[in-house]
Amino acid sequence: MLIIFAAVLLLTIGACTPDDNIGEIFIDRQWTLTYIREGSVQYDNRGKKYSVQFTDDGFTATSPSGVAINGKWEANGKTRRFHCWNLQTTGSLEGDTIAGKMLKIFTEATSYSGDTNWLHINKDKNTYMQFGNN
Repeated sequence: MLIIFAAVLLLTIGACTPDDNIGEIFIDRQWTLTYIREGSVQYDNRGKKYSVQFTDDGFTATSPSGVAINGKWEANGKTRRFHCWNLQTTGSLEGDTIAGKMLKIFTEATSYSGDTNWLHINKDKNTYMQFGNN
């Protein structure tokens, strides 16, 4: 009986990984942009704080220039699909290359990868944003 209990407990713990828990990865966690990758080109944040915070009903990404990107999002923990819609910006994107690239990737996002320590929002295999957990 003890062996059966231990086996069930092990299977239960193994099935609950943070990688599949959308709430743990996204909700009420502030992520700081590390860099944006477009093919072989990498855009660093240059020590400036670009961040994104997801909630149950949307997200807000902010830049040091005052640009804010707001929208709705959904993610699937099994397929790792990620999609944004209803995107709106406040502030001027002019002169803020990083914020402009963030908006483009959020607009065209198809998937995510990561866990509670790091997060990629992917447009495709070679174009993504990498965030670190604060």
